[in-house]
Amino acid sequence: MKIGILGAGGIAVQMAKTVAGMKDVENYAVAARSFERAQAFAEKYGFSKAYGSYEEMLADPQVDLVYIATPHSHHYLHAKMCLEAEKNVLCEKAFTVNADQARKLFAWRKRKTC
Repeated sequence: MKIGILGAGGIAVQMAKTVAGMKDVENYAVAARSFERAQAFAEKYGFSKAYGSYEEMLADPQVDLVYIATPHSHHYLHAKMCLEAEKNVLCEKAFTVNADQARKLFAWRKRKTC
């Protein structure tokens, strides 16, 4: 499984280190708001691809699952972006700011898969 990490901050480092120790899982792509930041992260943690925008990484057909490593205030938007790109999503708590956002994500996904 090829993992993409959306965001290149502190929690992304923890996930990159965790994935590096997993069998049959690859640190494949990382996206940040600047290509330079993503590239530095990719080189340091052994990622194959670096992207200077979230949209670019989400367009990569090789990405199997996206770990959202941005501040929780952005989780709803970024999870929706991932789902719209038909990517599997791993987003830790708080995965949205409120229950209404969570319901919207679940309802949106349910409509897309039914």
